[in-house]
Formats: sequence, structure tokens, C-alpha cells
Amino acid sequence: MSEKLCHINIYCDESRHTSNGEDPYMVIGAIACPREQKAEIYHAINLLRKKHDTWKEFGWKTLSPSRKDFYWELLELFRIRKDLSFRCLVVDRNILDHEQYSEGDAELGFYKLYYQMLVHWLQPECAYHLYLDWQQNREQGRFKDLGHVLGKKLSGRAKIECLEPVGSKEQPLVQLCDLFIGAVGYAWNDRAGSETKVEFCNALAAGVGLSSLKVGTYKNAPKFNVFHFTGR
Repeated sequence: MSEKLCHINIYCDESRHTSNGEDPYMVIGAIACPREQKAEIYHAINLLRKKHDTWKEFGWKTLSPSRKDFYWELLELFRIRKDLSFRCLVVDRNILDHEQYSEGDAELGFYKLYYQMLVHWLQPECAYHLYLDWQQNREQGRFKDLGHVLGKKLSGRAKIECLEPVGSKEQPLVQLCDLFIGAVGYAWNDRAGSETKVEFCNALAAGVGLSSLKVGTYKNAPKFNVFHFTGR
């Protein structure tokens, strides 16, 4: 592996993996940016927050008509910045067989899906700093185990510098990830209860060149990547 690695930050979140029992599809996603561009991107987001006087945590749940302009400008910020990219894994929870494939442990099965979302996205000659939205796990060490397994798989090709949980309130790119995975989940689960959210789903799809968010993209789609996982 080259000594001179590109350093990439990845901010991860998940949607509908424990709630919304009526929704079959869950989504695990991430937003990536070059580590050296993080401060500039955060500054750009803060300028939008100042412009729209929106300082509270943002995300899919807080998308509403009164904050529409702010969210559409976030979408445009993502669209025009070549240093921002998104990937998510979409899976029908009804097909998951944790008994057979995860020793009956749904939490283990969940982190196996996280692995699937990440491992095919990480590129050679890069060092990755992975930040997952914090959540309470039954088993301690889940985050550490995920980092270890990823590092072992990528050994000699890419490097996992760190993998750690973070609070979303302090991480606007985790919040942006929440917004996008919320939109993808809304589309895949055929939700239509909010006109503003339907409009956002359509605007996001159009902005990244898709006919709809309810599609799987080709494997190496660089900007907005939707991986429809059909394994067990």
C-alpha cells in the first residue's frame, strides 16, 4: 500500500431498522467527503443555517413546509459539490433470516448489513475515518468489531483509521445522511402522507439523475449510490 493515502471521512446513519414496523424496507447509509474538505463543507452548511435561521438538528423528521427552502438548498449544496457522495443499502426486513445467518442475533445481523454497505464502497489507497450515529447496543464492542472486520477484509488495499460512534447533534453530515436515507426509505416504502416529503424525494432523485429514489443504481455509481441488498 502506498505511504501517501487519501484520507476520507464517512458519516453513517440508519433508518427504519427498529421502528415503523409497517414499513418493510430499512435503509443504512453514509455520506463521504475528503477529510481535508470537512471544515469547508461544515462552513457551507452553517451559512445555510444562518441564512434560514435554522440552528436545531435537521433531518428527515424535521422536513416541513416551513423549512422547505433550507432543505432544498441543502440538496443543491450536495448536488454541486463534487467532494460529497452518498451510498445506502436498502433491504426488505422480511427476507432477513437472523436465525440461520446471524446465530439468532438480530443485532449481529444489523452490523453485517452495515459491513455490506461499506465494504464494497471503500476504495484502495485510501485511509478511512468512519463515524456512525451512536445507538445503544445490547452487546458491547459492536462498533469495534465492525472496524476490525472491515480492516481485516481491506488489509493491503485500504486502511481503517478509526470507526467510532458520534452524536448526530454535533455532526451535520450525519444529519444530511439522515435526510437522504429518510427520503430513500420513504420512497421504497411507498409513503405519500406528506406532500413536501414527496416533493423532496422527487427533487433529490432529479438532482442526482435518477428517475426515482426507488431504484437500485449500478454498483459503482459515484455520486448517489443505492444498493438493493437481496441476500439473507
